[in-house]
Amino acid sequence: MKKLPMLFLSCLLFPLALQGKGKVIIDTDPAIGYPFRDVDDGLAMAIGLNSPELEIVGITTIYGNHTQDKTYQKAQELIKEARSEVKVYRGADRAGDYQETPASKFIKESALTSPGEITIIAIGPLTNLASAIKSDPKVGGSIKAVISMGGALEARLLGLAPGVFDLNWGSDPEATRIVIESVPEFVMISTDLCMEVVFTKEKYQQLKSAPFLADYLSKNVRPWLSFNELFFQTDQGRGFFPWDTLAVIYLLDPSVFTPNPLQIQIQDRNGMGIKIETGKGTKINAPLELDREKFWALFFQRI
Repeated sequence: MKKLPMLFLSCLLFPLALQGKGKVIIDTDPAIGYPFRDVDDGLAMAIGLNSPELEIVGITTIYGNHTQDKTYQKAQELIKEARSEVKVYRGADRAGDYQETPASKFIKESALTSPGEITIIAIGPLTNLASAIKSDPKVGGSIKAVISMGGALEARLLGLAPGVFDLNWGSDPEATRIVIESVPEFVMISTDLCMEVVFTKEKYQQLKSAPFLADYLSKNVRPWLSFNELFFQTDQGRGFFPWDTLAVIYLLDPSVFTPNPLQIQIQDRNGMGIKIETGKGTKINAPLELDREKFWALFFQRI
């Protein structure tokens, strides 16, 4: 049997969610520039803000990489640096807090006002989305698609079981379950996939001469790169995994990734992250492979 071209296969398997980019909400926990905090959300926001084919209708913030106060402030800082007029909406302060916030209200109203048009790039814990979905039974089905960085199928960090260090999905397992089971199309950008690309010193040199926010990003990425060079040696060199950027790149060009239809169920590890059971449950797309060359080419085109 002849192999189908990758782009055709991607559209065949997931025809509804990503045909045309449409309107986008980025739900995020940026901490770029704070000491010993990850920088990937900041990089992901920069890529999204510098992608004209994405109509970013709002940024919603969530706890995770830092407190809600800090992530909200950082998102506003990034918007100011980018000279963007996109509004930032403050979200939940902690896991399991499904009371209405400006972020959950904005997600709900956007989905109901523009049913089938809103794609959410969810690159933090999923509490804001779960809150919006719980507030009105029509919200989940009105969202076009969710592209979420989170979960681990086999990948381990520091030798621990998959999911133990899952800051996004594992922070609020119930919210993760609610979102996955409620929306029409769900894409899992897993830890396994994210560990296929490494941001090294060579990539940093490219970042320094990037056309968009080069000074701001290079200044704030350098300490995190230096810290990670002490701990992570991979076949691609020393550096950090650019986790959340993969979710934005996926929306920009799904053909960079190899589709992987999967059925999953979420299990709470009682405060120790989550366990993902495969083979039953909700159908999602969980790509495990990508074209590194195409990924980095698009990354540096937009940053």
